[in-house]
Amino acid sequence: METKKLSPKTLFKSWLTWFFFNGSSQSGERMQGIAFAHSMIPIIKELYQKEEDIKNALKRHLVLFNVEPQIGSVIHGVTAALEEQRANGADIDDDTINTVKVALMGPLSGIGDTLVPGTLIPILLAIAIGLTNTLGLVGPLFYVVVYPTLTFIYSWYLYKFGYQTGIAGIENIISSGKIHSLTDSLSVLGLLVMGALSATYVNVSTPLKYTSGKMVLSLQEVLDKIMPGLLPLLVIGIVWYLLSIRKKSPLWVMGFLFIFALIGVAIQLF
Repeated sequence: METKKLSPKTLFKSWLTWFFFNGSSQSGERMQGIAFAHSMIPIIKELYQKEEDIKNALKRHLVLFNVEPQIGSVIHGVTAALEEQRANGADIDDDTINTVKVALMGPLSGIGDTLVPGTLIPILLAIAIGLTNTLGLVGPLFYVVVYPTLTFIYSWYLYKFGYQTGIAGIENIISSGKIHSLTDSLSVLGLLVMGALSATYVNVSTPLKYTSGKMVLSLQEVLDKIMPGLLPLLVIGIVWYLLSIRKKSPLWVMGFLFIFALIGVAIQLF
């Protein structure tokens, strides 16, 4: 019996399908399940020739699946390797493949959400905003070019890594604890970037003054002597409190800030 081996072209086509269409068929029942099955079509067609085998392979991937799509592409690589082994006669059933997918979804989603929305995107946006203030259109162009390029590179690398190392390689990385140190470090970096961004672009000042004879005491000057940027810090603290403690929605918080600023300007508080 000839050993079946997935070609690099098929692997790349499978990953490319996931990269562009992972969010195109979200549903409450299966989340990204249909998109996952869609990305496995090139794999399945190359490994199986019988129509019944192709149908069964597609059905086993039409189950609930949900992961951060870029970091989560490693699961597709692992699944491709499992399908290849199964096609070559390995004792791997449907439950085994789906159990592996479910087992990896949780930890990789946590890692992906920390690295991408929690770190990479804020850093790139901070750079883009700075460039926009100084160079105009260069800022948005920087973001729309750099972000897709970076995600394209590391998502494809992780897909290949999952295929080449299989479930054992992923388990070793997760169990070693090194990935947690990396995510913790990058989380701190993301917080530092957001703090610097807030301190740079959140401007709040007050014109309030106390006058007694010839003496004029500016409240803003007093606050600056106590701590420069104290008012912006208070505003950021209020936003954090509303979002994190009171669990208000971002739209609610933006509406609150708009009304608060409107009233503040009207009574000459700001």
